[in-house]
Amino acid sequence: MKKFTAVLLAAAMAFSLTACGGNSGSTTTAGPEGQTTKEEQAKPETDTTVQTEAQTEAAGQPKEGGTLKMGMSVECMTAAAWRIRSNQETVTWGLVYEPLIKLDDAGNPVGYLAKSLEGDKENLTYTVTLRDDVYFSDGSHLDADVLLWNFENFKEKSQTSSTHFGSVDSFEKTGDYTVVIHLNEWNSQIPYSLNSVPGLMYSKKAFDENGEEWCMQNPVGTGPYVLDKWVNDDSKTFKKNENYWNKDATVYLDSVETKVIADEMSAQAALLNGDINAYFGGSTSFQNTMMKAGFERAANKMNYRIYFLIFASDVEGSPLADVKVRQAISYAIDSQSIAENVDFGITFVSKEYAVEGTPFYNDAVKGYGYDAVKAKELLKEAGYENGFTTTVYAGVDQALTSYLVAIQGYLKEVGITLNIEEQETAIWTSKGIYDIDEGMILAGHGFGANLVNQQVSNFSKRAREGVGMLKECKLHPDDLDNAIMSALQASDTAEMLKYEFQAQEMIIDDYCLGYPVVMSEAYVTMMNKDLVDAHCFANNDNFPDFTGIYFK
Repeated sequence: MKKFTAVLLAAAMAFSLTACGGNSGSTTTAGPEGQTTKEEQAKPETDTTVQTEAQTEAAGQPKEGGTLKMGMSVECMTAAAWRIRSNQETVTWGLVYEPLIKLDDAGNPVGYLAKSLEGDKENLTYTVTLRDDVYFSDGSHLDADVLLWNFENFKEKSQTSSTHFGSVDSFEKTGDYTVVIHLNEWNSQIPYSLNSVPGLMYSKKAFDENGEEWCMQNPVGTGPYVLDKWVNDDSKTFKKNENYWNKDATVYLDSVETKVIADEMSAQAALLNGDINAYFGGSTSFQNTMMKAGFERAANKMNYRIYFLIFASDVEGSPLADVKVRQAISYAIDSQSIAENVDFGITFVSKEYAVEGTPFYNDAVKGYGYDAVKAKELLKEAGYENGFTTTVYAGVDQALTSYLVAIQGYLKEVGITLNIEEQETAIWTSKGIYDIDEGMILAGHGFGANLVNQQVSNFSKRAREGVGMLKECKLHPDDLDNAIMSALQASDTAEMLKYEFQAQEMIIDDYCLGYPVVMSEAYVTMMNKDLVDAHCFANNDNFPDFTGIYFK
């Protein structure tokens, strides 16, 4: 089983996160003594690892200048900070935006754009105090008025508002650089949310002068680069932000170009020919091929992606309304074989909605190992000895297609006929995933140190009001909802994990709301050996740090 180390900051009743003006994160992959990391267990014999900072220093000084040319599989349609959602958007707009809070090497929240964050459980508040030296690329100043507007704008307009700010009642400016977040119930996850999309700052000046529609195509942030040129469905060019506020950071590259290369054969040729230096979003097959060709793999160390088979249908008379049928489907799927044979050992298996080695992983969860005999027994007990026909829905994605075909074959072996329906990404993300009345959904989404937030969004009763995976499902049991909300409102880490562990057992063992097919790192970039990733992609944050990459 693959593992990684992460230390969760105790969600105390009152705490202060101190700002760090320099760079954070590293590329080391060492695990606890006696353990191997998931990178060591996953990589093929031909794999090469990203250099550590110590190795980089030994190899010589970083080179300043040059243009990083990076391919990715899909276009990023909107640029406004509060609309970011996909992995491609996260990487692309990470050139322009920065978060209020970062995560240090141990996974603890520390201040960045924010000088401090103080929580007060008794009064249900978090107080955010900004640095006084942060400026946007348009020259405007980040102060309390701008922070207040960003918070209110995110809560009102973001697709993920319920996930991050569902417990927020209001925001209050209390000083030139201070805003208080007022909660209607305690939320231990706010520090982690401010490392995610809610913590990204957009220029209020740009919004006021140009309007919301303009902002969708024009990112204006505090980051080290600014958008220079955008050719739809083709490329984007970013140049250095001449007004970059962080004088402690070195912006090595002169410019960055991102190019949409949907076809992986074309992406492979572009890397081999030197037309691009890096590629983000490649399949496991692509990663395996490029590692064998000598390219390096830079992966985020805190954020993971789960491919979850969701039993969305609970309509009366549906076979999937029976927990024994849902359990039978889970037993019928050989995830280990999928990880090894479909994904070349790059993805890995977890029995639950968490990664082994993290604080959230519950050893008590039984899960469902591959057992076709057990699957048939459960189907017989449920009255479906002769099987049945159902449908699985998914957005168009190369990885999902491979998993769908594999799952279809496994279910056929136990008598279940599975029809596959894939929808174009734009339709799927805006409507498709929320219009399923009968059948299952195969979807992927990320989670990291804010896993409890994801449980709230996807499995609590609040999922009905948000954008979570089980939005249209009626299976939101009272005891599960209570466990998840108790974890969200916990006073400290021990209490939070107690309830989170309960939720894990209910999601998987008791109610079998879904089945974790495989997991992987959320952000993986293949790079040629001319590049050094000091702390750009291989960090603990939700976003890359483009001050941490350069040419040798």
